[in-house]
Amino acid sequence: MKKLFLLSISFLLFIFPAFNQVQLTQYFLDGTLYNPAFAGSQEAICASMYGRQQWLGLKDEKGNNVSPLSGVFNMHAPIFSIHSGLGINVVYDKLGFEQNLGIKLNYAYRIPFKNEENSLGIGFAVSLLSKSIDFSQLILEQPGDPLLKSKQKESGIIPDVDFGIQYQQHKKIYLGFSGTNLLESSTDIGNVRYGQKRNFYLTAGYYIKLMEKQKKALYLIPSMLVKSDLINVQFEFNTRMEYNNLYWAGVSYRYQDAVAVLAGVNFNGFRIGASYDLTTSYLSQVSNGSIEVFLGYCYPIRPKVKLNSLFNTRYL
Repeated sequence: MKKLFLLSISFLLFIFPAFNQVQLTQYFLDGTLYNPAFAGSQEAICASMYGRQQWLGLKDEKGNNVSPLSGVFNMHAPIFSIHSGLGINVVYDKLGFEQNLGIKLNYAYRIPFKNEENSLGIGFAVSLLSKSIDFSQLILEQPGDPLLKSKQKESGIIPDVDFGIQYQQHKKIYLGFSGTNLLESSTDIGNVRYGQKRNFYLTAGYYIKLMEKQKKALYLIPSMLVKSDLINVQFEFNTRMEYNNLYWAGVSYRYQDAVAVLAGVNFNGFRIGASYDLTTSYLSQVSNGSIEVFLGYCYPIRPKVKLNSLFNTRYL
């Protein structure tokens, strides 16, 4: 029974993922991966990195580690002169004997408001995904399956596009909606046709000021992330406390998957965060949970101030 269970799980890991994007517990620290409209949403040049090991201890019957391993690099910046933002995402994702390397270029047009604390972004992205599978490592229930008879490593490249919108009020509220892999492009890898799954994301967060003493504010920040491929839906809810814009800690719940604890610190433009997920699904029988670390840095920049000409009637 255990052999069949592990075989089925390892097979599902690299053949039938429900969502194409990597899973991140600290998604709220950089929204550009799920929504290109977040590009340039801060008055700063921001770069960040995620590292995540999901379902620790998950192995196949040969003892090979098949736990998903993900690494993400994000960078984005505003271009004030044209009310825009540009960004890039580089994602490495290893699931069993499948490896994915994706590059995504983001552009967002930021609609200016009279109130500078408000902003609305409309974003587009183009992406390239390089996917490779080592068919020689697969453990199959039906060894004679003609679609999976390849005994070597095969690869292919899949292009696609994303779209998103995002609204935010600084330290008050943010709301975003996006669609990724809208073309649902596909390619042949070995004897199997692999396609991108169209996914939709809804993100939202609200800042509740609990107290402010000597300019040191304490916020309660509930947020959520909803994912759907129009067949499956996954809900994720997060609540964290943030003190003096320096320290934060909280808990997260991913429906029918995991509960998580998370904490982080901000200092001199740097942000460091970490989380641990305790698996609550049937995978808890073979998994020791998931760990994730985050490192980011933002370098503040400001738009150039336009000087208005002043005339004095004494010099006319």
